[in-house]
Formats: sequence, structure tokens, C-alpha cells
Amino acid sequence: MVKMFGKQWKVKSITYKEKRKLWHGSIKAFDGDEVKQDEYFALMENVELLSGLKEKDYVDKDKKPLDMSQIDLLLQEVFTQYMGIEKKD
Repeated sequence: MVKMFGKQWKVKSITYKEKRKLWHGSIKAFDGDEVKQDEYFALMENVELLSGLKEKDYVDKDKKPLDMSQIDLLLQEVFTQYMGIEKKD
């Protein structure tokens, strides 16, 4: 379960092999402080595919559609949870 924008999204659990694939994608997408956009978007598309989230799911608690930046933030949060990465305060 991912909580964001005042709502909870149910996402699929992933296997160890899927987690490794996401990890390899993140290494390609992030080079120090540099983000390689094509690789980043490929990573987010893979996160979306594995999570089971679909276009119809991208609405907030009031059923208003999320904008593209919000969708990316949500997918980043899913990725963070999949990887077990702790948020920094």
C-alpha cells in the first residue's frame, strides 16, 4: 500500500528478480546528481507495469485526475517502497 496525496494505492508485491531489474534500471537512470531522462522514464514505466497501476487509478481522493508530475511522484514513491529506501528528513 502506498499513501500519497491523501489516498492509499494498492500495488502488487514484486519478486526478488523484479526488484533486481528495477535496481539495474535505477543505476542506468541516475549518475551521481545527473538524471538520464530516457532511462528515468523507462524506469518509471517499469515501476508502473510491475505495480499494476493503470490510467484509471490516477485520481486523487476526490476522484480528480492526477497531473503528470503527480503521477511521476507517485511512481517514485512506489519505487522507493519497492527498494526499501528510507526517506531523508
